[in-house]
Amino acid sequence: MLTDKAILVVEDEPLIAAMLDDLLTDLGCRVLGPAMNLKQAHALLERGGCDAAIVDLNLNGTMAHPLIEALHGRGVPVIVATGYGSTASDLPDGCRMLAKPYAIQHVEEALRACLGG
Repeated sequence: MLTDKAILVVEDEPLIAAMLDDLLTDLGCRVLGPAMNLKQAHALLERGGCDAAIVDLNLNGTMAHPLIEALHGRGVPVIVATGYGSTASDLPDGCRMLAKPYAIQHVEEALRACLGG
């Protein structure tokens, strides 16, 4: 189900980005990124071919809401990762929250829920 799915990763912490890259690769996904900021993320988004995205809500002090809205507008399922206990109330319908720190099973469950499997 997740094999060969292209997942955009937007994460400003290099260690977390590397761990997420490993987790997604172990699940059979293709990782786009990681993007460390909104500019890099929008550049990857413009290339297309994204099945879902995992986006850190706070990118070095910049909130990722504009990117999340852009992804949502393109019909890309978004998983919003946060360590701040945020809720989905200020996010577009259908966004899923992923609390940090997360384990591989949490990432897998969120992706399967987003991608319908």
